[in-house]
Amino acid sequence: MRNFVSLVICAFAIFFLVGNAQYVLAADPPKSALLVAIGDYPAETGWPQISSLNDVALIKNALIKQGFAESEIHVLTDEAATKVGIVQAIRQYLVETAKPGGVAYFHFSGHGQQVADDNNDELDGYDEALVPINSPLNFQEGVYEGENLLRDDELGQLLDEVRRKLGPTGNMLAVLDACHSGTGTRGIGKARGTLTKMASPAYVTGNSKTGKDPSALEVSEKDERSLAPMVAFFGAAQHQLNFETKDENKNGVGSLSYAFSKKFALAAQSTTYRGLFEQIKLEMSAIAPSQNPQVEGSLDQEIMAGRIVGAPEFYRVASWNDPSSIIVEAGWLHGLQRGAILGFYPPETRSIAGATPLTKGTVIDGDPTSSTVELDAELDQEVAMSAWVFVLEQSFGDLGVSFTNSLPPGHPVLPFLRSRLEKMPVVKEEPDAELNLTLSDDASRGAAVQLITSGGIVIETFKENQRPELLADNILKQMKAFGQARYLKNLELESYYLPVSFEIIPIKYDPKTKAYLGDIPATAKMDENGNLHFDIDDGFRIKVTNDGHKTAYFTLIDIQPNNVVTVLMPMEGTKETPSEFVVSAGSSYEVPKRFVIGPPSGMEVFKLIATDQPIDLRSISKNRGQSRSVPKNPFEKVFTDSFFNEDTMTRGGKALSMSATDVNVASKTFVIE
Repeated sequence: MRNFVSLVICAFAIFFLVGNAQYVLAADPPKSALLVAIGDYPAETGWPQISSLNDVALIKNALIKQGFAESEIHVLTDEAATKVGIVQAIRQYLVETAKPGGVAYFHFSGHGQQVADDNNDELDGYDEALVPINSPLNFQEGVYEGENLLRDDELGQLLDEVRRKLGPTGNMLAVLDACHSGTGTRGIGKARGTLTKMASPAYVTGNSKTGKDPSALEVSEKDERSLAPMVAFFGAAQHQLNFETKDENKNGVGSLSYAFSKKFALAAQSTTYRGLFEQIKLEMSAIAPSQNPQVEGSLDQEIMAGRIVGAPEFYRVASWNDPSSIIVEAGWLHGLQRGAILGFYPPETRSIAGATPLTKGTVIDGDPTSSTVELDAELDQEVAMSAWVFVLEQSFGDLGVSFTNSLPPGHPVLPFLRSRLEKMPVVKEEPDAELNLTLSDDASRGAAVQLITSGGIVIETFKENQRPELLADNILKQMKAFGQARYLKNLELESYYLPVSFEIIPIKYDPKTKAYLGDIPATAKMDENGNLHFDIDDGFRIKVTNDGHKTAYFTLIDIQPNNVVTVLMPMEGTKETPSEFVVSAGSSYEVPKRFVIGPPSGMEVFKLIATDQPIDLRSISKNRGQSRSVPKNPFEKVFTDSFFNEDTMTRGGKALSMSATDVNVASKTFVIE
């Protein structure tokens, strides 16, 4: 265990072993990847089946987009993924092929489990282990005691061999999409792991060790210099559950595999680990709100020392269907959703500013790596195939919510709920959905209905002592609030014309007078993994920086853990004017007001929206998108639609696309304890 990062409790662990920044990089370092995925665990093992095989295509496509050749990616699945098979594959495809200065990648999707520590190096008394296809769930003394598990110690030794051959100038990435935490939840999502320890009852009962070894990597300084260094991302904090999510095609996938593949595929060569981590946290706050991603290592270096290909500035046409329909070589894995507007330009068009496109088109369908585009005007096949394709207006997917009904068939709220759903196709009842409507199993609450996420997070508990029609309205209100919060969390835009960012700066203040007493270093509020944590009643201020060449106006919205969306700048209920919140080109603006953290606890998201004109979202928020006034800029229209107004709901939740040149959206996440 001492020479490898342990499989942290219920963590999807991503390890980036990156080269020395002083090294002069080769143009195309040798690469090799091994993807191991196990989903079809035999019934006799006691493990439930999971959707691990769906992760492979996502990770494979992301690797290819960032410079891996398909021939360099090797896959081991299900029956071949025994412990012996995994070990042999690591040696064959990673150890034997590793070259100094090269790149190697290891991925595991499957179950994880804790097993009794066999060398007394774990503070909590348990090793973490990956579960191969032939490892039963339960301990049977003298029959099966975990010998087929791949412990972190063993995996660490294998990957150290790879790292040693890559050397300090090499790079290694390892993604472990596995979990060994519990399944004790009434959620409807699949968890990749179990509370069941691979240990004898006597060991479980007698083990008095607690805590977790904070050291993810402990090798001698001499060994460290001979190995590729490491940055590690984790999909959840210790003891948190680890659930699957759904991709755009409603397929089950690992939540961190999904978030990582999307953000890694879109990363630029200059993207740092800190920047990637912020994007992963933001994505997971929408798809896996019960999980708190973690990271450790040197975060302010470029991903793989800048060796990735980087996201392209334009896309190419993959195939021509007919003069009005073509397929572009990018899909939702690369941020292209239905409704996005694309421009087709002559080849060698280096800037679309002021350039006239050959035609425009709208994305009408897609998969992870390709999109079908309906053209506004016909294009000859030869012209289309040579065109450079730019994103003119970005779409953020369909605005909608799905839920599974687990209430008894005769529950009085159901007729009222379903009659309301007939008028709003944006909310759909379907199996295996993102929300679950069920009865509370907490006797202390009395008769109650609960709305929970697929991961078991309680959105709201509704007392049943209210009229069923009122109960139906309240349930739909919470469903729509969940949908709006998830939609806004996913809303990201980077404008070349308005590159505006912001900082959250912790402060000291007098609790009686509220007087500002000075700043607190941000590191004092960060855990060892880089997550910003606040307690209730902590204070902070905001600093906004404009690195562009145009004056920018901004607003700040807060998406709370309970899905309440609040406008903070200009603040609701005040006489503040939108023109007050402005930052000149090439300068910073320190917002004079101070903020105090309040409940509820959980993952909070701040989004700062910058435009080239004053922006005021207060009236939209107050009226929940029902205002009939014409929006002043594209973001106001998107914000209006996010409230599930009448127009949005009756047309099925199709959201408006928006030009990245008009708006810049920057996001920050933090945890409220």
